[in-house]
Amino acid sequence: MSEVMISAQHIVKAFGDNEVLKDISFSLEKGKVLSIIGPSGSGKSTLLRIITQLEKADGGNLFIEGEPLFQNQDGKAVYVSSRQQHSLMLKTGLVFQSFNLFPHFTVMRNITEAQRAVLSRSKEEAEERAWAVLKEMNLEDKADSFPSALSGGQKQRVSIARALVIDPKILFFDEPTSALDPELTRQVLSVIKSLSERDMTMVVVTHEMNFARSISDWAIFMENGYIVEEGEPETLFVSPKEERTRAFITSFQD
Repeated sequence: MSEVMISAQHIVKAFGDNEVLKDISFSLEKGKVLSIIGPSGSGKSTLLRIITQLEKADGGNLFIEGEPLFQNQDGKAVYVSSRQQHSLMLKTGLVFQSFNLFPHFTVMRNITEAQRAVLSRSKEEAEERAWAVLKEMNLEDKADSFPSALSGGQKQRVSIARALVIDPKILFFDEPTSALDPELTRQVLSVIKSLSERDMTMVVVTHEMNFARSISDWAIFMENGYIVEEGEPETLFVSPKEERTRAFITSFQD
């Protein structure tokens, strides 16, 4: 039986009167890729930020590798201790759409800083791991460069490298190509595809429909804080059951 890496149950989240997530439930098995699609404002990014602890949920249950991050008590999400939260945080890595690199740090320092702060690795250990991942990303020659000297595609590959050096169990991508032109988009998507071929458990929020269809084991279409439809990509992207899903996917076709 496959190991469940994420189990989300009835997650809700509001910002003031704006209900961003209204009742989100899904699970993801080890080594699988989940794509999440949907219009802007549908709650996709908020869901990722809750799982990676950048936002707090208001209600529901969330388990990562079988361990609870928060559980519903009297209609509210009650979180585990700070120490347990930190332990679970180390299991996840998030790649942002806007890179989020430190502009005053070199590429090498961007990739080693989190290792030293979060994992307490020595400078030598952190750099050894950084060099290995930079080689994977074809960025060895950019180690001493600052982000301002990099192309958008190179910045995003550095962002991926920074997430990978923590050795997360689950990797999340929040619109990783939205700031890139088509050529650079292809470069980044190629990197993500290579990770999927290594059985990395991943959640990818994207507007790249063909890519999502090709890379995913399961796909979710969200709108207005709900999961409208989910299923195997060959079904969801080719013959969706819901009219709203069909209209959204058709809008991306030539």
